[in-house]
Amino acid sequence: MVTPQQKLLKNGECTMKELVCQPMFNIFCRDIDRQLDFYKHLLGWDEIKEASSPIYRVLTGAGVQLGFNGWMAYDLLSLADRIKPEKTDFPINTMITFMVEEPELVDGAFRKITEWGGRVVKAPFATYYGHWQIVFCDPENNVVRITSSALPEGIQPPAISFE
Repeated sequence: MVTPQQKLLKNGECTMKELVCQPMFNIFCRDIDRQLDFYKHLLGWDEIKEASSPIYRVLTGAGVQLGFNGWMAYDLLSLADRIKPEKTDFPINTMITFMVEEPELVDGAFRKITEWGGRVVKAPFATYYGHWQIVFCDPENNVVRITSSALPEGIQPPAISFE
């Protein structure tokens, strides 16, 4: 049986190909530096400093990346209506990110998400840090992204002010 993950678009056609990606998990945080320090101590993982921005930090270890997104990320991902309330017993708010090599794979997934039972939140777009990305919800409404560290030819990252 072929899983949806094995069906990737190539030249407009679904072809059989193994999805090769590095698992990356992201957590929305009010204080990304505090969260980074906590998990760095807990896991002993290394920070990927070159990936840091005013609203993002990331750790890596055991073949996995763990990212910490600041509150501004909600707006950038068209998720502002899902911001956690200011209390300690808030619902769990995380998103799963799958890194792929080619921006065409992001576009291919975009064309299939609803067919597979998901809901597109934000169609493929250029991020301020130079990735090509889609944001969607899985059938149980968990937030997921597929992102390529390469942009499609002719696309430039947008300029974002963090002030």
